[in-house]
Amino acid sequence: MSEEKIKIAVHGGNFHADDCMAFGIIDTVYPNNELVRTRDPEALKQCRLRIDVGGQYNGETDFDHHQREFNEKRPDNDQIKYASAGLIWKRFGKEYIRLKTKNLADEQIDFIAREIDWQLIRYVDANDNGITLVSEEAPTLSKIIFMFNHKFGYTNNYGFIRGANLCADLIDGYIEQQVKYLESEKIVMDAMKENHGQPVLVLEQKAALQEVVNRHWDDFAHVQLAVYPETNSEKWRIKSLNSDPKDRFKNRCNAPEEWRGRSGTELEQVSGVAGADFVHHNGFTGGAASREAAIAMAIRWHEIVSASGAN
Repeated sequence: MSEEKIKIAVHGGNFHADDCMAFGIIDTVYPNNELVRTRDPEALKQCRLRIDVGGQYNGETDFDHHQREFNEKRPDNDQIKYASAGLIWKRFGKEYIRLKTKNLADEQIDFIAREIDWQLIRYVDANDNGITLVSEEAPTLSKIIFMFNHKFGYTNNYGFIRGANLCADLIDGYIEQQVKYLESEKIVMDAMKENHGQPVLVLEQKAALQEVVNRHWDDFAHVQLAVYPETNSEKWRIKSLNSDPKDRFKNRCNAPEEWRGRSGTELEQVSGVAGADFVHHNGFTGGAASREAAIAMAIRWHEIVSASGAN
């Protein structure tokens, strides 16, 4: 992190999600900065960094993508060209993550940087390059940031800074999410080592199960239900895994029909499991009073569904 105050140039006029996001990133890496929104060539020369303006890209001081010869694309055959947000993230993203986190290994930082680019920043770049990845009617980040021009005006820096701060907050949220994912991945995959091909997976800690399953899909082909502790409670939860990695509402093993929507003593009697607490009326999840009751409930749940041929 630099202690020297530096001038950072971004174009004037209407601002967009790509330049707001780029500045939101660089503002964390170089917090001691002066924002200069201009297209004036002489003023640009006085700036240490030029973002989305200036007609040059060198990956160190200049991060424009509008010049005719620019052809920087993401790896892995992705056809979305970089815009200023992606160029700044490519150069400074890992440093940004290090400033926001503690005790992450290099490979974990690499993973988080790739995920944020893929899940968030490439959508901003695509929009700025005239490529539609989502419905034009959706309230995308690019659309929301552009509306800030109307709400706050574009002839001063206030609206731009509001947009940049929003982008930085979103990136911070994504970082936290990915850190939690890495923690969840370890919890779930460690549990899988003890599963030995059983249809019920028992987790000793709550985790982002669905995200881990979606990333390691083939490893979970035999697992139908997961059992895990509730947060801040003595109770435990049973949940069906999703049957489609692109649709979290499609389930592998919905609860037996006669269990659905029941709770307490009524559910205990119907299921034959002491400690059975509830089953959601849609059948995708249920709960029990203890770990042992939850496991017994999940095993019986799976046996009944398997025997009936229902999902």
